[in-house]
This record gives sequence, structure tokens and C-alpha cells, in this order.
Amino acid sequence: MLLTIVIILLFSYLCFNILSVKKIESQFLQQRSTLIDKKENLESINTAVSKRFRELEENIQEAFLAYELTRDISPLFDKDKLLEIFMEKLKFFGKVKNIKFSSYPEDNYLNYELKTDHPRYLCVESSSRKVKEYLPLFLYQLNLCLERNSLYNKLQKMSIYDSLTGVYNRRHIMERLNEEFERAKKFAFNLSFLMIDIDFFKNINDTYGHIVGDVVLRGVASLIKESVREIDSVGRFGGEEFSVILPETLKQDAIVVAKRIVKKITSTKIKAFDESIKTTVSIGLASYPENSLYLDMIIEIADRALYKSKESGRNIASWF
Repeated sequence: MLLTIVIILLFSYLCFNILSVKKIESQFLQQRSTLIDKKENLESINTAVSKRFRELEENIQEAFLAYELTRDISPLFDKDKLLEIFMEKLKFFGKVKNIKFSSYPEDNYLNYELKTDHPRYLCVESSSRKVKEYLPLFLYQLNLCLERNSLYNKLQKMSIYDSLTGVYNRRHIMERLNEEFERAKKFAFNLSFLMIDIDFFKNINDTYGHIVGDVVLRGVASLIKESVREIDSVGRFGGEEFSVILPETLKQDAIVVAKRIVKKITSTKIKAFDESIKTTVSIGLASYPENSLYLDMIIEIADRALYKSKESGRNIASWF
């Protein structure tokens, strides 16, 4: 009887232990499954985070590239240098065979219309997908630079040119005269200076009106420019007066130039609307170092020579 009870108790104990082991095994399997799920979730999260980091890194690189592009091309006023820098930045995205500005679309190029008339198109030779994708984004910066360059050139032109005649204004012609005078002194060059006045210009304005007078001023300025060299500088000194700087020019050579200007203007009719106007000019000239070693005296002597021409009957060149 006692043995039976012991066997029953032992069996019960074994059954209890088996149930406990199975319960622990079940809990372990459940925890294992949970850990596996967590691991997979962590791997998925890690993959997503890594992908996002790569995307952010690419975006940061692109942002830095856009910043560098803006920084590098913003100070540039040379279109060739602008294109060179632009091309270098595009190479970050892919191969670029060639890039250029053009007035019209080019065959076998990617053609992007710009906001300026000159140039009208940016033409890029590339088969890179990324270049094609990102290039339009950078055109905004390029357009800003081109617009700024255009405004700068207009301001430059306004600051040195006379708006009516297209020759240098008085301020700039005096700056050029100072520069050439200093150069002549430094290198022992000759320098000649002409003062030119349109004869009886007031009569032209009174007879035909100021609009015709403006046309005559433009015509005379153009004829003077045609009579001198590329290295010579022509400016409007004020009103109907012009001046010409003749670098490295002896007095006798300046006299030849002055006489040529007088002859050309005398023999040319200036077409002004329905009128054909004939006019003449008087010229005074002075030279360095023949007339003076001082610039203010050169100007003064040329001015006195101009009045000598007027007193002598006009339509001539005079000198001392």
C-alpha cells in the first residue's frame, strides 16, 4: 500500500515536472519568436534608416554643389569662364562632352532656352541621365548671373559713353587722357590731343530743330571715329564739342589726322530724316612734349588753337 502511494506521488511529480518543462519550453519558444521578430524589425528599421541617410547625404551633396556653383559663378563677368566653371560642376553628375552658348538650338545637344537674348541658348552635349536631371535646376543660377552681367555691362556703358552720340563722355575721355599722358611721360612717348567744334551748330538747331541737331551730332561723331585709328579715343567734350586722344602721335602726324577729319566732314552730307545736312568743323590741336610738358597746358593750348580756327574762318585745323 505504501509502495503504491509512493509510486503515485512519484508519477505525479514527474507529470508536474514534464508540464513545467513544456510550459517553460513554450515560453522560451514564444520569447525566441518575439526576439526574431524584433531582430527582423530592427534590420528593417536599420535598412530604412541607412537608405534615408544615403538620400540625405545625396541631398546634402547636391545642396553643397548648388552652393559652390552659386559661390563660384556669382563673381564672374567673363562668359567663357562662367561656362568653364559651370561645366566642371556638371561633371559631378556625369560625363559632359561639351557645353556652349548659342543664338540658336544646336543639333545633337541638349538645348536650354535662357532668359537673355544674347546668348539665347545653353547647349550641352551629354548622355548622362543625372546631368539631364539636374541641369535644369542649375539654370536658375546661370540665368541670374547672365542677367546680372547684362545689367553690369549696361551700367558700364552708361558710365563711360555719351548716350546720344555713342562716343566716350567727358568724364571718361578725361580719364583716358590722364592715363595716356602718364604713359607718355613714363615711356617717353608722344601724345596729341584734338579739340573739335561743329561750326554754326546753333543755326542747325534753330533752322531744323533739335531732333535734326541730335542726328547731326551723331553723324559727326561717327565721321570722326571713321577718321581715326582703333587705338585713338573719341569723346564728346560737351554740347557740340568733341575731343580726340592720339597716343604715340607726333604733332605733324596729328595735323594730318585733323585735316583728314575736316575734309571728311566737309565732303559728307548727313542724312537727317528728310533733310541732308552739310556741316563743317573747326579743330585745335596740341601735342606732348612739343607744346608743353603739363597736361592742363596741353588742353589749354588745344582750346586756344580751336578758337584760332574759328577766328580764321572755321572749317580748318589750327595749332601752335
